[in-house]
Amino acid sequence: MSDILYIVSGLLIGLAFKGGLFLFAIPGALIALVLAWLNRPSLPTNKANTATVPVLRATRTTDATAIGRILRPAVTQTSPTLSARDTFSAYPGDGDSSLDKLKGNEIWDKLERDLDPIYRSILRALQTLIPKTHTVLLLFKSGDGKSFAIRQFSAEVEAEINMNARIADGSGVVGQLSHRDVNRILEGDLLNGKSLGYYATVPMVHSVAGVPIYNSKNQRVGALVVDSLERNAFNTTLIPILDSFAAMFYMLTYKSYTSASNYREKKKFYELSAYQQKFFKTTLLKDTYKEIFEYVSQNFTADRIMILVFDNLEKEQGTVAFCRGEDEKHFEGMHFSLSDKGILPLAMMQHSATERVFNGHDYVYRLNDGEPRNSTLRYLFAQPSSMTMHNVAMNRPSELAICIERRQPIKFEQFEKDLLRFMVNIAYFAYQRGMQFEHEQFEIYHDALTGLLNRRTINEKVMELNKVHQEKDVGVMMMDIDHFKHINDTYGHQAGDTILKGIASRISSVANQGENLLARYGGEEFFVAIPGATEETLKETAEAIRVAVCSSPFDIHQGAPIPVSVSIGCYLATREFQGEMERAVHYADDALYSAKEGGRNRVVVYQDRGFENEDVEQGKE
Repeated sequence: MSDILYIVSGLLIGLAFKGGLFLFAIPGALIALVLAWLNRPSLPTNKANTATVPVLRATRTTDATAIGRILRPAVTQTSPTLSARDTFSAYPGDGDSSLDKLKGNEIWDKLERDLDPIYRSILRALQTLIPKTHTVLLLFKSGDGKSFAIRQFSAEVEAEINMNARIADGSGVVGQLSHRDVNRILEGDLLNGKSLGYYATVPMVHSVAGVPIYNSKNQRVGALVVDSLERNAFNTTLIPILDSFAAMFYMLTYKSYTSASNYREKKKFYELSAYQQKFFKTTLLKDTYKEIFEYVSQNFTADRIMILVFDNLEKEQGTVAFCRGEDEKHFEGMHFSLSDKGILPLAMMQHSATERVFNGHDYVYRLNDGEPRNSTLRYLFAQPSSMTMHNVAMNRPSELAICIERRQPIKFEQFEKDLLRFMVNIAYFAYQRGMQFEHEQFEIYHDALTGLLNRRTINEKVMELNKVHQEKDVGVMMMDIDHFKHINDTYGHQAGDTILKGIASRISSVANQGENLLARYGGEEFFVAIPGATEETLKETAEAIRVAVCSSPFDIHQGAPIPVSVSIGCYLATREFQGEMERAVHYADDALYSAKEGGRNRVVVYQDRGFENEDVEQGKE
């Protein structure tokens, strides 16, 4: 369909040059040409630009700008000619923002490439149909609006044209078209082409005709110019034709960039919608953070991106949940609180976006005085999630914020800030969903009182240890609080719960590391598994737990503090052990029974040849 309309347009243009009544064919030619362009195949989506943006790790280099930079794919300029989007008001946003550079340039570059042959074919038709024509040029206003620049041309000798030429307003013959009182130029007795300003050489051009190109606000945004080597080659009958073609060039360009702009906005919307769907497909917070980072890093130039969460509102403590860019290893996982003097906790407490441009000399803390001072990051923009009535009533901070920093002190445009605010609020809902899921998972797999794994979960983990046992030795412990029933009967179950939580904390302080498994096995019993243990490390860890538990009495605020001890049974399942891990747990339980029978407050190791008593007497501590 598009090709047919181009042919119709060409035929109508040919008829127009016969003059007379055939001039009425010009509007039809313009309509056919615009319809042909609008019915061209749609711009394809460039899926490559939706890939995860690579992050350079800190490396030793003399180029300071390459350290930890989050890089963007470079956009190759396909043509040295002026970009029409710098001239036509159809383009919203003016091309300098990071979002335009990242998400728009592939669209604009393709549009420029598609428009070039259309422009040139029309100009060649004019060159062919207008007798004695040497060169036809389409000029657009440059970005500063103070000169004309060549957008496309058709010439007898292309090497004569200086594509980098700029014709200042009022300069030479063509420059007169920028004046309000000049609606055309028509010269037939020039000495040569020197005064025209767009030639690299000086051909013997004697005639020139031209008209301005107007936009919908009657502003001059370009010009259409023809010249000839003959004297008096053109007359006034050519001016209406040039005016019609000038209007056609404006309409063609305006409609094209409006269409591309709408496509770009739709593309941004669909991509944001796609990321939103990704957020709600995943239920793990770590995956949510990665999706947030992927979206932000593809839409904003940055040298460091941080995702901050207030994950302990009761203690008013937060965490840098995710960080990529400069000093990422230090910042990721870093804790902060409202009492810290950093600008980011303050922004989250005030529920307001924070924008800062730094002078590079006086360092301003982002979180607290424990962070590395990096004065090369000159710009910061932090967007907390929107405040809720609950947070306001409780005087609580925003629960999530995204912080973007970069070396160049160039502020975000307003639509970028709006996009980030919208993005943060979507991410906040995903964060809340992930927190709810992890809380539910925690309750399923953990003991509500102590926070350790529960009996059901540890039974499943013990079955998984059968595979681990094939590659490494596994040490298991069963332990029981001595005389716990007496504590409950004397002080009550609330005091017993306090002691259970305290003992769980002391066990964790010793054994909660690496691949170790810790569980409340039931009642006053606890379980510890140590993959990769040796007989020596198993005994040392068990003894360290025993010492930690009875290191100090528990103050339950009911009279004197209560001394508490534990009895521990151990078994080391070596790779030569032929049974299942369930049997190893049973052996550790037998050793625990032996420890309690032997006087309590001691460690007993079960071996295939019998029991090995570590000979820790009750009350030895």
